[in-house]
Amino acid sequence: MQVGLWRTRLEASPEVGGSRPAQAPSDGAVGVGRVRRLLTQRRLQVVLGLIWLLDAGLQFQPYMFSRGFVADFLAMNDMFQPHVIAVAIEKITEFLLPHAAAWNVLFATTQLAVGVGLLFRRTVKPALLLSFAWVLGVWVVGEGLGGLLTPIMGSPLAGFPGPVLIYGLVGLVLWPTRRLERETVASAGPLGARGTRVLWAALWFGMSIEQLRPAPGLSPSSVMTVIVSMNEPGEPTWLVHLDKVATTAISSIGSPLVLVLALVEVTIGVLVLRGHQVKAALWAAIVLSALFWVVGQDFGGILAGHATDPSAGPLYVLLAFSLYPRSISRRREASQVPGPASFAAASTRLTA
Repeated sequence: MQVGLWRTRLEASPEVGGSRPAQAPSDGAVGVGRVRRLLTQRRLQVVLGLIWLLDAGLQFQPYMFSRGFVADFLAMNDMFQPHVIAVAIEKITEFLLPHAAAWNVLFATTQLAVGVGLLFRRTVKPALLLSFAWVLGVWVVGEGLGGLLTPIMGSPLAGFPGPVLIYGLVGLVLWPTRRLERETVASAGPLGARGTRVLWAALWFGMSIEQLRPAPGLSPSSVMTVIVSMNEPGEPTWLVHLDKVATTAISSIGSPLVLVLALVEVTIGVLVLRGHQVKAALWAAIVLSALFWVVGQDFGGILAGHATDPSAGPLYVLLAFSLYPRSISRRREASQVPGPASFAAASTRLTA
């Protein structure tokens, strides 16, 4: 009778894992729990969908329905390109020019369909498939392969390796599968956590290489100043002033700044790839991406009225969050919540 009474009390005890709530986790565990709730594949898919909707809204701007959008904006992508790429872009723009407004309706509607599709769970896969087809075409014609084959526009400041390609890569990482979201959101995607880390490292190593690449007659630091100054026309006064401050600073510091940026980019890639100090590396990547987005990309030109997308900055942030650690270690969870074995051992001691 006495043993039975003690057994009942023991089952209700939180230390043994009964019906009463377990001891509250530490502040660190609570912080991780918040990240765990916020960072889910579904939430990131919705954020990606909202960015696509922003693209659609930008594509519906009056300027996009004009012949100037095709003749001036798209045709500029053949500058400094290899002959084969330049000729292909010229032929496509010539084909689009007579019916520029009608083609723009198709462009904007496609982006709208992708954005809306990503907002609903059942249509995520069709939306992503449509986005992949869109990415392939726009990356070649609309961005000239992201400027990778040109002496200037492949720079990280300009959105390496082309913003639209990052849309496709993020969509691939967030493709829904039957995998569980364990240590990161990316672990649930087709590439898995390891594959996404390799992709991340490749992007940041590529950034570092482009950061150090000079152009004919220009040093790497001069390339940076050219990119920043090219964004000034049409921007608000305060942003133009910020660009001028940035170009002055880049010119003053010169090569040391380029070397530091290249080293930081390599470090971000290596740390995430090897799984060391991942959170610090991802936050450094987020800060650097935001800096490039403001100074080098001028928010993608949204404030100037001629943007087709917000450029690469927000997409790099989204990719970083897909790799952000989101779970408490299993050993810690096991140590915090005793299981049936603990109850059995305590029950045996009481019976004895």
